[in-house]
Amino acid sequence: MRGPGHSVPGLTCMIHPVPKPAPVPAAVRPSCVLGTLRDDVLAVYVHERVLEDILNYSEKDVSRELGGFLIGGFHLDGGPYVEVRHFLAAGDIRSHATSLTFTHETWAGVNREVDRQFPGALIVGWQHTHPRLGVFLSGYDLFLHRHFFREPWQVALVVDPVRREFGFFQWCGTDIVGSGFVCVRKSGEAPCDRIGL
Repeated sequence: MRGPGHSVPGLTCMIHPVPKPAPVPAAVRPSCVLGTLRDDVLAVYVHERVLEDILNYSEKDVSRELGGFLIGGFHLDGGPYVEVRHFLAAGDIRSHATSLTFTHETWAGVNREVDRQFPGALIVGWQHTHPRLGVFLSGYDLFLHRHFFREPWQVALVVDPVRREFGFFQWCGTDIVGSGFVCVRKSGEAPCDRIGL
């Protein structure tokens, strides 16, 4: 995992992690993991209700790509990690069956909503759907991530709402790689059966 002050060729980290205990103790992680966790990238923690919100939004229209923004924080607990605490559906998007474009209005709207609803939180990444296509980043998706989500702690989440598949992608040096993530469920919460945990 990248530590604070770690230099990434071609990337400059403008924000440093804020010390905060990880939302899931290490002993609990194996039962809450989707995909394969990697040691060479940041740990990603996503609250289960956020995944459920994303799946509900993603299922609204499976004829085209939908997308939004992952809101949370960049923290430090032994090593740096990203915590996704909220999801904001993107407004004013242009989308088709296999493409999604965030417009100037999209960016203005999300920045306004983050300031209003989640003061102090960061846009830690973005999400979009690939209905019936599976989980991967297309060439255009990679372009979008490289140009608009350039911080080493910013992630991308791809959801296939038909197959109910989730996949995170994040920076590893100057590459963007797939990675697993830890799903965080509050103590006493019933699991979301649609997510598969």
